[in-house]
Amino acid sequence: YDRALKVASAVPELQFPVMTYVGRSNALIKLERSDEADQILKHAGEIAARHGARGYQAQLLTQQAIIAHQQAQPDRALSLLAQAGDLARAAGGNRLVAEIALNTAKIQREHNRVTAADQTLREGIQIARSMEERLLLPRLLAGLADLKSSQRRYSEAAALLDESAELMEGLFTSASSPWVQSRLVSGMDEVFLARIRLEGERGEISRMFAAIEQARGRPLLELLVNRPLSDQRRPQELRDGERQIATLQRKLLQTVDRRERRRLLDQIFNAEEQLAPISTALFDRSRRAGPRTRIALRDLQRVLTSDELFLQFALTEPRSYVLVVTKTSARLQRLPGRDTIRGQIEPLLKKLHSGEDVSGDAAGLAGILVGSMPELATRRRLLVSPDAELHHVPFELLTTGDGRLLLDSHVVSYVPSGSVLAVLRSDKPRPASSRHVLAVSASPSGTPGVVPSAKAVSRSVYDLDPAKLRPLPSADDEARSVGRILDAEGATVLLGERATEAELKRQPLAQFDVLHFAVHGIPSTKFPARAALLLHPEGSDDGVLQAREILMLRLNAELVTLSACDTGSGSVHGQDGAASLVRPFIAAGARTVVANLWTADDTFSLTLMREFYRRLATGADIATAMRDAKVHMLKSFGSQAVPRLWSGVLVYGDGGGTVSATKTTESRQE
Repeated sequence: YDRALKVASAVPELQFPVMTYVGRSNALIKLERSDEADQILKHAGEIAARHGARGYQAQLLTQQAIIAHQQAQPDRALSLLAQAGDLARAAGGNRLVAEIALNTAKIQREHNRVTAADQTLREGIQIARSMEERLLLPRLLAGLADLKSSQRRYSEAAALLDESAELMEGLFTSASSPWVQSRLVSGMDEVFLARIRLEGERGEISRMFAAIEQARGRPLLELLVNRPLSDQRRPQELRDGERQIATLQRKLLQTVDRRERRRLLDQIFNAEEQLAPISTALFDRSRRAGPRTRIALRDLQRVLTSDELFLQFALTEPRSYVLVVTKTSARLQRLPGRDTIRGQIEPLLKKLHSGEDVSGDAAGLAGILVGSMPELATRRRLLVSPDAELHHVPFELLTTGDGRLLLDSHVVSYVPSGSVLAVLRSDKPRPASSRHVLAVSASPSGTPGVVPSAKAVSRSVYDLDPAKLRPLPSADDEARSVGRILDAEGATVLLGERATEAELKRQPLAQFDVLHFAVHGIPSTKFPARAALLLHPEGSDDGVLQAREILMLRLNAELVTLSACDTGSGSVHGQDGAASLVRPFIAAGARTVVANLWTADDTFSLTLMREFYRRLATGADIATAMRDAKVHMLKSFGSQAVPRLWSGVLVYGDGGGTVSATKTTESRQE
């Protein structure tokens, strides 16, 4: 941002780089340097005033007001917003006026200025209606609905939220991709939370379930119920564009010149921007005509077994909720507010990653989330649909009333939503696979290091430095073990330089029942569609198998195992959840995905995966096999098996499926 400001100041034609100043201030706020951020915005405001740029002044004052609000200065924040509103009106910026109304009403409500907040929201709604503003109007309606709900005027609140929901349906319909939908859900999170709070206060369980399901895992659900993307004929223009991007990525692998790398990255971004309209058309063609799939609570209960307990969390303020559902019952349990729960989660995860004892923190969090849940004593299988920070929590670490880990007493798996689970379980029976196992290890041959495709990984795109990716010396053994245990004679095992992206795509992927990847995974918070598995490059393929490419694969797998770092993690988009590599694999046709929330230990992963597949070979279902493998590791390694090594490996989707071995004798010998 400092460099951008210098460049902007040196080019008179740019006049006033307002967004650069706002970006710089946001960066400083994240670094907890709010006073510096405020000074930068004040300086930028003076520049804007000299240029007579009232709209820019309004934006900068709004940003200053947000800082004042964070610093517990409500009167200053409201004064700044009032000035911003006057400037925005003078500039004719109606959208900005409506946005300022949203921020103003929020602060007014927090400080019990209810009448003022009501008036502010109504003015904002009137402006947004007059300009047919589709993004702000649902949020303003939800803000007013939340206000009415707090006054127990539930009918008025429901009517406002119904209108807001109808507006959002139109936005979802026109969203260009699942990642755009995810960001849309994230941007509208306050709208969904307003509905959740309303139904929580009313205590209507079926309506609460419907409120959560309106957004929870929605992009994945639409991909599952629509025509597979792999069935869509990709236009020549799209194929040419993808080849161009792959060629640029290959050049990126080969250059060490920093300026050249920047130039190539800019070209890649530009090429992808040009493909966006074509990609949108592809997603549009996959959509089926007719009403969208919406399941009722009874539909979820129909697919649950008698031994399963489904927990659907919704974290909000001033209180959170969990729906507790069995095959024959359902109830709503109130929990503390999101800030309280976050306060329990953060120290737990910090200690978990540093290898410290987490038992006290895990017990405290368990007491909040599941401590008063009698259904746990009568159901052994636990299906969790998490929300917000809970996406990063392995529930197996939580303890029951007698102090035991949930791992000891329960089989735990995770699902994006009840609707996704119902669709996965209502699929038609899968045809018998002609091939059983495909195992891939992209461990580099020769001297220790990482695959060449890591050189195409830019820190401007991904959440890590490719130079810090560690070697995977046990990956080849892991892939071979999977093949021997499950399919001694017929397994397809791609090792070393054979484990290319091109070779993977040449395989008849729809014929494999199990796919196992012992490779590096790289998340991307900024660009979730680029989260990837690192394979070897070959031909025009760069070896970076991205989420958007995974969506185009045709799978028919009972199980995909991503034995790689960070494959279960990703940016959390409000009620939609985490944008991880799990979702594109499920959308492409995997019923269950095993993935890791954080960094994997190569040696420990080899042992855990061998135990996991041995149990699968005996006929155990996927979630039970993983649970039993973890218990075995704890018994075998004792205190050396710290939670960081095993707790992040989770089962997503329908963990009740089975994958038996084709050669039982070989399985036992392995």
